[in-house]
Amino acid sequence: MTPNPQALPDYESHLLAAMAFFLGRDPEAQARACLCMYLRQAEPRIMAQVRYYAHQISTQTGQPLDAYDLLQRIFDSPEAVAAALPHLGRVHDNDQPDVFS
Repeated sequence: MTPNPQALPDYESHLLAAMAFFLGRDPEAQARACLCMYLRQAEPRIMAQVRYYAHQISTQTGQPLDAYDLLQRIFDSPEAVAAALPHLGRVHDNDQPDVFS
């Protein structure tokens, strides 16, 4: 899953181009670097959610589920995880437009 700098909103595309220019990277490499940096900074918040939902699934099934096992399941089969969490509220509804879609 490689970020596509052309798929960004206009202002963010310009910011990315400037950042890549000043750092001497091509925009796609800079987009990957930015995404990695954001995800690493957000890791505590993301993993808190993963731990919470791992606990929810453990409670429902009676089987222990480690947060990193759930993280891998989400990566491998998000549909199966969604089926295990039918009442999961998502920030972006699939029927609503998203600027990044």
